[in-house]
Amino acid sequence: MALVRTFISIPVQNTTGMDPLMRDLQGIRGVKTSNVRQLHITLRFLGDVDEERIDEIEKIVNDSIMGVKQARLNIKGVGAFPNERAPRILWAGIETEIPLVKISEEISRRFKAAGIPFDEKPFKPHITVGRIEGHPNLAHVISKYRNTEFTTLIPNAVHIMRSELTPNGAVHTIMRVCYLH
Repeated sequence: MALVRTFISIPVQNTTGMDPLMRDLQGIRGVKTSNVRQLHITLRFLGDVDEERIDEIEKIVNDSIMGVKQARLNIKGVGAFPNERAPRILWAGIETEIPLVKISEEISRRFKAAGIPFDEKPFKPHITVGRIEGHPNLAHVISKYRNTEFTTLIPNAVHIMRSELTPNGAVHTIMRVCYLH
């Protein structure tokens, strides 16, 4: 049984509008910025999954997005998890007509019914732009970009991704593509 670290996501291909934010973050000690070529919205993180279940996961994702149409997605604003006073994750916000919460909940419901384990943290639509170590002062960056509209895109698919952890960070590989209508 081969285990694969897996997550379900919507890729963010158009990131050029985020360049100023990413440059500002790279200049702050204690902030490890995300790889812009791997930016995505995680709908569900599964962790280690038996590779033989990937076809079943693909069917569940396809069934969960059936009838969901492509729509504009705006990347706007920044914030931090768990909060701005003690940030661990710096995120960019999402505004869209794509029912992301509904999709995530439907995927979760179907995974539960199929006995596929996943991280059950409540879904909050966002893009992780940096991970925080220590206590860097991010107030100036957050206030500078709080209401910035970074970019707009129209995603056409949900990806089932492999995430391999390396000393240089995670390497993401597309395992399956499930198209929006």
